[in-house]
Amino acid sequence: MRAKAGVSNRHGKALSTAILDLGLADDSPLIIGSQRAVHVRDAHTIAVSSDALAGRRVALCMTQPHELVSAILACDGRAEAMLLLAPDLPAEHVAALAMQADIGLIISDRDDIDGAQPWQVVIGTEATRDIARAGDSDVDTHWLLTTSGTTGLPKMVAHDRASILRAVRTSESSKGARWAMLYDPSRFAGTQVLVQALLSGGMVLVPDPDMSLSESVAWLAGQGCTHISATPSLWRRILMAPASRDLPLRQITLGGEIADEAILTALAARFPDARITHIYASTETGTGFSVQDGKAGFPAGWLEGDTEDVALSLRDGVLWLRPPAGAATHGDHIERDEAGYICTRDAVELRGDRVYFLGREDASVNVGGVKVQIEAVEEVVHRHAQVAQCHISAKPNPIMGNLLSLSVVPRDAACDAAVLRKDITAWCKQHLPRAAQPATIRIVDEIAVTAAGKVERAQ
Repeated sequence: MRAKAGVSNRHGKALSTAILDLGLADDSPLIIGSQRAVHVRDAHTIAVSSDALAGRRVALCMTQPHELVSAILACDGRAEAMLLLAPDLPAEHVAALAMQADIGLIISDRDDIDGAQPWQVVIGTEATRDIARAGDSDVDTHWLLTTSGTTGLPKMVAHDRASILRAVRTSESSKGARWAMLYDPSRFAGTQVLVQALLSGGMVLVPDPDMSLSESVAWLAGQGCTHISATPSLWRRILMAPASRDLPLRQITLGGEIADEAILTALAARFPDARITHIYASTETGTGFSVQDGKAGFPAGWLEGDTEDVALSLRDGVLWLRPPAGAATHGDHIERDEAGYICTRDAVELRGDRVYFLGREDASVNVGGVKVQIEAVEEVVHRHAQVAQCHISAKPNPIMGNLLSLSVVPRDAACDAAVLRKDITAWCKQHLPRAAQPATIRIVDEIAVTAAGKVERAQ
């Protein structure tokens, strides 16, 4: 048995060309935002937007998601490379990454980036040209993405189009799907939502960036959102939003963090008619594999599989992954062996016929001389019936090395905090070894997540 990646038959076509090939009506929406929509007729314009993009190395740093999407559609197939940058990236980091990637044109709606040009200025008046020009230039544009969750200058990873599109799946049932964009579109996870939705005949729903998550969920429910991809941390917060019960979901996708049994069970109970998939992917490896059996981890039989698709290997407690041939990623920081396997830096454990994720290899801490994987501790706490979300942090201690501090968002906001702390303490003593038991427990209203939708970890 082997891990299965997605399949796309559009690797040879630019995104805008592939979308137009779907034959959708001109008034069919592609992107729906709270303030603006982008339709198929706009893709006709985008497809021939500007010869100024041809053969260029372009950086995109935009605060408005619909403009970023439009620029991506214009660049893919025309630009030699496009560097996607988070909208809140410090200006000095934008400049440093642009220099590192040999960027000749920066497109941005920010006024603090030297030399940047607004998107509307770049497309100019040439956007009115005939759609027949759309196929004149279709190069294999390199997508340059940056890693999330790091301090300092982000690391950069180059993907070819096959790597970006290889997880796209198309079927009759996927047409008309309404996908929520809860990720930053400049991140790898955001690109996956974008290409899956648009190349399968669906549309992307983009909540206003100023909305709270609860407001975003209510807006998505009002828009008839059928497909949501989010991190487990975001899913836990979505479940706490009152309007989540009104979401007519058909597809639930989890990625970016460990999908434990607690969140998988909770989602199945809330959305019994939805298919639930958890995906292993990273900026470095691209989309690895997906699991749809409702269980945490993945089958042990997927280890040491054959060579025709994604191959997996367990080495010294760390997962290594080899992407399929023809889907290339490149980055100076990527550790790759001679056979093409990439070290994921994710710690895993084989238990019987299942492989379980423990967390990032560098996310373990020393507590009294014992190595503790903090994400594994969170997985145990999340199984407590009264815990909606939790987060473990390590506090340096001169005697113990570190002490663990646990923050908990309760399912019942009106609960007695003292009683809950006592109950969780007993739970941890029952289910965790002594070194992994939190020294302190705080009951909080919310646990913040990063722009990538993940609980922030100390670096």
